[in-house]
Amino acid sequence: MELIDHPGGVKKAVQKFAEARKRDPKAVLFSEAVMNRLGYEHLQAGDNKDAVELMKLNASAYPHSPNVYDSLSDAYLADGQKDLARQNAKKALDLLPSDTTDPEDRRKAIKESAEQKLKQLGDAPQ
Repeated sequence: MELIDHPGGVKKAVQKFAEARKRDPKAVLFSEAVMNRLGYEHLQAGDNKDAVELMKLNASAYPHSPNVYDSLSDAYLADGQKDLARQNAKKALDLLPSDTTDPEDRRKAIKESAEQKLKQLGDAPQ
């Protein structure tokens, strides 16, 4: 995690995660919430490319979480990658019915966020 704040750190962190997952496919190197927060910090700083990479890393680590895809959608949207923003907002919505981790109010917030992005992108929400 300390790599991320140094030049080239996001790329190194992604590489370290990939290496750890090769050794142990279930390796947990960071919490979903911490990585999500780091991704949004990069977005707020205008570092959209690294924010996308951090959010992609979070989606790789937590592939069943609707929240990581909603956040990744935010990062893609900020980076101007509308098709990928749309795909990830839809993926968040697709995963919501099977989400047993997040409380109801959290799932509702994720749903509203993803639907808002789809509306902004000219798609009808699911």
